[in-house]
Amino acid sequence: MDKQILANLFQKISDITKVMDIGYHHIVDGHLSPVYKTQTDVLGIEKWITVHGQNPVYVKDTYILKEITEKKQPVEIYDIDNDSRSADAFFLFGLKSIMIIPVVRDDEVNAIICIASIGKLHQFTDEEIKVCCDLADEYLQEQY
Repeated sequence: MDKQILANLFQKISDITKVMDIGYHHIVDGHLSPVYKTQTDVLGIEKWITVHGQNPVYVKDTYILKEITEKKQPVEIYDIDNDSRSADAFFLFGLKSIMIIPVVRDDEVNAIICIASIGKLHQFTDEEIKVCCDLADEYLQEQY
């Protein structure tokens, strides 16, 4: 995966949503494998990778990831603290709201993009979700 393409995509997504913490995970052997995220003061790349390494996230054990891999549609959670779909990993990073975009190739979700609002709630609009999904398709179509 070309990290410069991800950096450019994440900048566009951040411009649209005003959310700065954005990460890309491959799904490898049934669990998330962190690839790249934006570097922010709130959550740096090294901490993100380290915490994921210490706390692996398995699709089969995570309701929201099962939903995404089965339906192949984006998901947004406005209030992570009060939504039963929230994954344990969300709490490790202090997430309050999240949008997850599946990266689908050959009818299979093989990666996800997480747009995470840390420390404050963010309502992702239908328009933000659509535009971010379209951008992901545009930027990542040549990567597979």
